[in-house]
Amino acid sequence: MSEHRSASAVKRARLDKNNGREPGAAIDGRLFVGSVEKGLQVLRAFYNRPRSLSLSDIADLTGMSRSSAQRFLYTLKALGYLRQDLETRRYTLSPRVLDFGFAYLRNDALVETAFPYLLEASKRTHETVNLTELDGPEVIYVSRFPSRNVISVDIVLGARLPAYCTAPGRIMLAHMDEEAARQLLARTEITARTPYTEVDPERILRRAAEARRRGYALSNQETFVGDISVAAPVRDHRGQVTAAVNVAVPHPRWSIATAEEQLAPVVVETARAISKAIGGA
Repeated sequence: MSEHRSASAVKRARLDKNNGREPGAAIDGRLFVGSVEKGLQVLRAFYNRPRSLSLSDIADLTGMSRSSAQRFLYTLKALGYLRQDLETRRYTLSPRVLDFGFAYLRNDALVETAFPYLLEASKRTHETVNLTELDGPEVIYVSRFPSRNVISVDIVLGARLPAYCTAPGRIMLAHMDEEAARQLLARTEITARTPYTEVDPERILRRAAEARRRGYALSNQETFVGDISVAAPVRDHRGQVTAAVNVAVPHPRWSIATAEEQLAPVVVETARAISKAIGGA
């Protein structure tokens, strides 16, 4: 590993190597299958890298030896999850990996239950409506109804964004135990994605507390310039916040004040309706 790599880069590589879990996370060695983890490390190496990867790239990104990486690459290619260019010998993901994502969407009860409520919110606002869930320090978009109007940001299902600077992430942080929220921020690489991004952990937590008191969270161009978002929490049958509904609109067609006045009531109502439908508080 290069001595010039920053601490954040080292941490990011370590998280990748551990398939997104923090080093030291509780693992039962009697049940844990290391070879499965290594196979997933190879697949994760392609995440957020819009190009093909060589054997050397995979070995470097996963920390495996070239011989180990070659065996996993061959196996995944034989199973149809990777493709290899015969001339360059470089690898890319195959469409078969989409099977896992669509299987999740077909089998997740929350996504199925939320569908008609999100659709109704989209019809009422004529704007983009999303359902997100928290996965570690990131939110994942699991359902989405894009606006027919011009949108400032085009996000696809399965996309991940940092929780600290998004409205849905902030409202889910707001309903976490404070110490758990602090730990989550501590293992997050907090950077200014735009000139408006809040990067101070203490101020992020204060904004989350304000969102909890209001019942909804706001993000004013903190993730993408020109994108305003309002989010409210979805609760499960135990009363735990497990997801968030948000409406995203473009600036300057919307201001933060008009979004709060006109969209927040719809977002809160939709989130409560979904919570009730899944047996939540």
